[in-house]
Amino acid sequence: MTRTHAISTLIFVIALGIYGYMQWQNANMLDALLATDEEKPDFIANDLQTSKFDSDGNLSHTIYAEQMSHYANSEETLFKHPSYTLYPNDGTTPWNISAIEGKLISNQELLLQRRVRAVADQGDNFISEIHSKALQLDLINNTISSDQTIMIKGRDFTMYGSGLFVDIDTTKMTINEHVQTIYKNQ
Repeated sequence: MTRTHAISTLIFVIALGIYGYMQWQNANMLDALLATDEEKPDFIANDLQTSKFDSDGNLSHTIYAEQMSHYANSEETLFKHPSYTLYPNDGTTPWNISAIEGKLISNQELLLQRRVRAVADQGDNFISEIHSKALQLDLINNTISSDQTIMIKGRDFTMYGSGLFVDIDTTKMTINEHVQTIYKNQ
């Protein structure tokens, strides 16, 4: 093989490699653009405050969030720093539940994550606070559940466990695994 053939073959291979690399980059960029278009929210709201009422006109729940992003295709709404107040159907003490992140799915299920804290609005309740990494609220049945480690604070005690189920309307609570209860001396 002559020197010119070797040089021209080398230039052809380099050009082919550059062309292939550019095509690969363009394909990745196109995939990224398509993915971001699908993932863009339909609308974003800052400092969102909303209230929902039942069919009788009674306040069902209120929500506040620093930011809300709604995705119509997946029927999901993402919240940053949500604060959700759930009003029981029997008119008893409402619960204020806050977290760092939240996700509302099909207006039926609210998933709260990272530093979740549920506080009873009246201080004289037997249970005043519930802390967990994550809580799931069923907005149709007014229930709260979690499979994470939980801490429950009451009048004269602090309870630790894992797994939780609360029926807001009947005020019944079930802890899946009790770990420890610490009672305060009076």
